[in-house]
Amino acid sequence: MLSSLPDPDEHALAISRQLVDVIRAEIEAGDGWLDFERFMELALYSPGLGYYSGGSVKLGPEGDFVTAPEISTLFGEVIASQLSQLLAPIGRPVVLELGAGSGRLAETILTSLDAAGYRLPDYRILETSADLRERQQSRLAPFAERVSWLERLPGEGFEGVVLANEVLDAIPVTRFSRDNGRICSLGVGIVDGSFDWKEKPAEPGLAAHVAALEADLGFQFPDGHRSEICRQMPAWISSLSDVLERGAMWLIDYGLVEREYYHPSRSDGTLICHYRHRAHSDPFLHPGLQDISAWVDFSACARAAHGAGFSVAGFTTQGQFLIEGGATELLQREDGSVDLARAQALKTLVLPGEMGERFKVLLLTRGTEHSLPGRDLRDRL
Repeated sequence: MLSSLPDPDEHALAISRQLVDVIRAEIEAGDGWLDFERFMELALYSPGLGYYSGGSVKLGPEGDFVTAPEISTLFGEVIASQLSQLLAPIGRPVVLELGAGSGRLAETILTSLDAAGYRLPDYRILETSADLRERQQSRLAPFAERVSWLERLPGEGFEGVVLANEVLDAIPVTRFSRDNGRICSLGVGIVDGSFDWKEKPAEPGLAAHVAALEADLGFQFPDGHRSEICRQMPAWISSLSDVLERGAMWLIDYGLVEREYYHPSRSDGTLICHYRHRAHSDPFLHPGLQDISAWVDFSACARAAHGAGFSVAGFTTQGQFLIEGGATELLQREDGSVDLARAQALKTLVLPGEMGERFKVLLLTRGTEHSLPGRDLRDRL
């Protein structure tokens, strides 16, 4: 599989080599071992060198993957219709989008709301990538007076909505395994001059976390089982709870509920890498030049949300959300005919074999009532 991947150009390889040197130095400083969570953080976010910090094209045909807003504006149009209902009772609402990619979702939402007669006054984008921020600013120039960019969460609270589309999967994860009955931490070492997996006994905090997870599941992972835990996620949700005083948060991502995420048959976890529209499982290939992500445990998200003071107001699949949210009605042209190009794009967004079942939508609320269109799957969390 890896042999079929295209080779990076020399400029990209030179940047990757610089990042390799940074990671090697941390491995050597750690007596030959680096926690995978730290490796993933460096590979994705190391200043100027990490995947999301560098200047490579990430989205679209010239990039490594395509997100739902890039496939069709239908995705953003349905979200916009929900936003208009949710924001209506709020005097001066704010929409805060986390990691806005190319800016296409923001563009679709603002365009759709304007067309519906609702002028959203304050759209904020938290974007840590200077390259992506520049591209977003170019795309959103027509809305410049209403859109602002942040490098960190706002210092003051606000009322409105937080949007996070394909953000949670990019939070670095801790990997673990069971080996001869003991819980091990899966880190990174150097084997024959290259990065490779390296085990060591889990520190007490990780061991307790995995033991609690096994108790909740009702079984012990078999020897050789590998998976991951997003230990940063509760703090991430809590930080958003600190600034969202009233309103809702939408988390949209590919993921599973706990009992599916940690099913014994999923013996190597959910870690996945994307390079030039090819998915593969080697996180050590060309550090800084490929995306590394893990599927989202939505049960853990729901628990963290409860702990942070949110209500879990809805949970459904992306397919259900879009269809029941009116996407099919948006296929109709003014003359009554069906826009076949948009219909084809909608299939990718909603069919079970495409994005429809793999992607889920979790709605969290505070101080307001709202529900998600689509089948209510909260009993599975």
